[in-house]
Amino acid sequence: MSKGPVFIVGSPRSGTSILVTALRTVGYGGFNEGNFLPLINILGKAVDRHLGLAGKSRPNVLAAHVDPELLKTKIDEIIGNLVNSMNVGSMWFDKSGNADMIEAIPRLRLLWPNSVYIFAKRRAIENVKSRVKKFPERDFEEHCASWAINMSTWRKIRADLPPDVYLEVDQYDLIRDAEGISRRIADFLGFEPAQSKNLMKAFKMKRPQQTSNGSAEQIHSLDSLGWSDGQLATFKRICSSEMAAFGYTEGVGYDRRV
Repeated sequence: MSKGPVFIVGSPRSGTSILVTALRTVGYGGFNEGNFLPLINILGKAVDRHLGLAGKSRPNVLAAHVDPELLKTKIDEIIGNLVNSMNVGSMWFDKSGNADMIEAIPRLRLLWPNSVYIFAKRRAIENVKSRVKKFPERDFEEHCASWAINMSTWRKIRADLPPDVYLEVDQYDLIRDAEGISRRIADFLGFEPAQSKNLMKAFKMKRPQQTSNGSAEQIHSLDSLGWSDGQLATFKRICSSEMAAFGYTEGVGYDRRV
């Protein structure tokens, strides 16, 4: 019996789209982009902030008598019911690539107790390079910060997750070991043999989104990108700690496995 719903999380430009494509081939439904469920975390923070300011230690103020956890649970239920109404069937996925989605995972697990999570990751060097080319209108520091917050938030949330409800998939492995990654995902999601075969076929025939031909496969050293001294300093200041935490290097070896 295949598991679900499957929540694809992680930093954009890390292989999330190819995971969507692959899950479709084995019978999962869902939208190409979710970007709705992060509201659970966004609204939850707003509730805590507002009630903390408006109702703290003031018995004659209505807000002081509102239970924030109860309110957040009611909001979560509304959002969850709406999502369920738009995803017919037991096998569906959601792809929302931002830190608010990752932070919402504990509350998502209350709404969907059988849910599982695939964290798509990619080394900061290749991820930021791809972001800069795909979204040149955004600031370089913003790209670095977005990658770092996704990675650090995942590490924080992962620490409290049972090991059987999540799987980490690196785009590096998706490209270079499609068969191995297919087996890992198939085992994780409990696929039947026919589903596993279709999954492997999808990963072999499709490639992660590319900003230019062959770019998804390219590996770079940090000093080969032509970034300015200021950009290199910004990258190291924002990304170095998370690079180290995930075992990534700054050279052509990609990570400490190779």
